[in-house]
Amino acid sequence: MERIFCPSCRLQQPIDHAYCVRCGHGLPTHLLEQAPVKRARFFAGVKVSDRDSANAFLRVSCYLKEQTFSTPEGSVVIPGHHVRFSIWNGEQAQCVLSIPETEARSLAHFIEEELSKLDDALPAT
Repeated sequence: MERIFCPSCRLQQPIDHAYCVRCGHGLPTHLLEQAPVKRARFFAGVKVSDRDSANAFLRVSCYLKEQTFSTPEGSVVIPGHHVRFSIWNGEQAQCVLSIPETEARSLAHFIEEELSKLDDALPAT
């Protein structure tokens, strides 16, 4: 378990505490490295027909934690535990689709199984 020290009395305690259990001083939890709420990666597309863009990419974003964004116009909540796919052409997203974590795991399993079949079909060298 990670721990943090009180800047006032130096007592070591768990990082999920907001205040020191000994002196009540606020703990500097804002200084702790925050786990990312999202991880993203781009994958290069393959042009297989004349209608396909040569500059197309697939962006896969794994949302790990729920996020709330607030503006004067209102708030939006982006749920955690989902994967968002977006097709990019140059610097602009053309379309997007989000799937729940369970479906993303099923997709990963499907891709792994199918690619292993391709490996099995290759002639031995």
